[in-house]
Amino acid sequence: MKVLFVEGRDFEALARLARRYPYPYRLLAQPEEERYLLEVWGVGPDLVEEATRVEGVRAWTFELLEEAWCGDEEGR
Repeated sequence: MKVLFVEGRDFEALARLARRYPYPYRLLAQPEEERYLLEVWGVGPDLVEEATRVEGVRAWTFELLEEAWCGDEEGR
C-alpha cells in the first residue's frame, strides 16, 4: 500500500486536497511551527500527482511494509 505525506503551512489547502479524494487520511499539526502534515493511505497516482503541484508543500510517498499496534506480536 502506498502512503503519501504532504507537509505545508496552509491547513485549509491540505484539507481541501485530502477531501477531494476517497482515501483515508489524517491531518497533523505542529502549532508552534505553524506546520501541518497530511498523511493519506492507499493513494493512487492521481492524488500523488496533484499533491506535487500544490505550491509551498513538500510531498513524499512510501510503501507500507509493516503495520502493528504497540505490544501486538502478531502484527494485527
